[in-house]
Amino acid sequence: MRKGKILIYLNINSHMKSINLSLVVDENLNPLPTYKQLAISIAKIGGKNNKISFASLVGWPLLAIKSEVGGYYIFDETGKFSTSINSFILQDYNKIISIIQQTSDELQIFEILNSVRWDETRGSSILHFDFIMDQDFKNLLKLGSSQLPLQVLERKLKDIDVQFIVSDIQGAANKIASEIDLIEKTKEKISEIIAIIKGKKVEKRRQIESEYDAKIMAKNEELKKIVKDEKTKIEEEIKQYSSQLYSKLPDIEVLIAKAELDKEAGFIDSTSSVNSIKVKYLNEISEKLNEIKEKHKVEIRRLRGELNELNSMKQKDINKINEEIKKLDELQQSIISKLNNVESSEKAILDKLQKLPKFISILAEDKAEIIVPLLIVQIDSRKVVLPPQIYKGGKKGFFGGIFKKDPSEISENVEGGEIFVNNFDFAIQDNLRSYKDLIEKGLQELSEEGWNVRRSLDEYYMR
Repeated sequence: MRKGKILIYLNINSHMKSINLSLVVDENLNPLPTYKQLAISIAKIGGKNNKISFASLVGWPLLAIKSEVGGYYIFDETGKFSTSINSFILQDYNKIISIIQQTSDELQIFEILNSVRWDETRGSSILHFDFIMDQDFKNLLKLGSSQLPLQVLERKLKDIDVQFIVSDIQGAANKIASEIDLIEKTKEKISEIIAIIKGKKVEKRRQIESEYDAKIMAKNEELKKIVKDEKTKIEEEIKQYSSQLYSKLPDIEVLIAKAELDKEAGFIDSTSSVNSIKVKYLNEISEKLNEIKEKHKVEIRRLRGELNELNSMKQKDINKINEEIKKLDELQQSIISKLNNVESSEKAILDKLQKLPKFISILAEDKAEIIVPLLIVQIDSRKVVLPPQIYKGGKKGFFGGIFKKDPSEISENVEGGEIFVNNFDFAIQDNLRSYKDLIEKGLQELSEEGWNVRRSLDEYYMR
């Protein structure tokens, strides 16, 4: 945040420009003649049949003090308005980070990071500024100036109030900006702390991979050697036993051949008995050779099992570290997200403070008093407040002027003026009768413009 200075003046009323806003303007927000403003106002509020017991034209005094960072602080000099902004009391993030940095055990650090309620605050408070207005004035402060016979409401704002209030606003803004900076630094520290732990785990994973790879490589070399040795041994044994075992096979074949001749001669019915001798003998040979083969597979199978176990253990240990790193990433994301929520709330508060200065197009001075005109009337037991109006212009009556337009439709509220309507509770006296001639001049003109207005001011008052 740009920390600009506020231009404060020790004497509010010395050499200060005063702007009396218009009560009624045209559609371009330019002021109408005074007599016409008064007439339109009384016609609007009187309507067709309303009778008033008293009417007073009052001025609500506002003070505009320019901020060096742009815009004007608007003070309600009557003291009816004030501004309250909800704020938070943050946790002591510096203390939390300090505790973490003093802890060497990674597990304890993880537990601390996981246990802190990062998105919670220690409480709430209210930033309250008497006299300051934060309402949206919309078009109200764009109105041209008029010299209206206003009864200005009592001013309660003092020089010292302005100095203290502006100082308080700037102090609050600076404090919130510092807290936002603290949250940013806290996010950076959290990221650094977790990055260090992750770095250690990545290094540990690299060491584990290196250690397992060395063991696996050695076991592979051992396996290759064993396979080579067993191949040599099995070759010798298979050849030796095959020579011995298959040596009887010619005698069996001779026996089978003779049996087939006997069968051919009709001496015997079947050769199955001698054939079964061959099958049995071949099975015995196969079993013996398989025994030899299996004997030489034992050591290879053992080494292969050990190799598979090493690969499995390696993957298990790596997966464990990867899971720990994943949890750290998730924890970091969770903490940053929660701190972002707190930061967003702080930024919203700062934004409200920074938007207290309003842009006022009619001002170029560093300070000015702005008087907002209001017409206050008593109708029956009701007090009616009329804010600044926009005149809808002359309207031709129906059928060549025989039927004139309803005076309640003669104007509409200037956007922004309504903020004063519901806050008016001052004791006032009638001051409108003093301007009877001016008002009746305006009424005559309005009648000529097609509005169904009364011709005299007395007709608007109760007898």
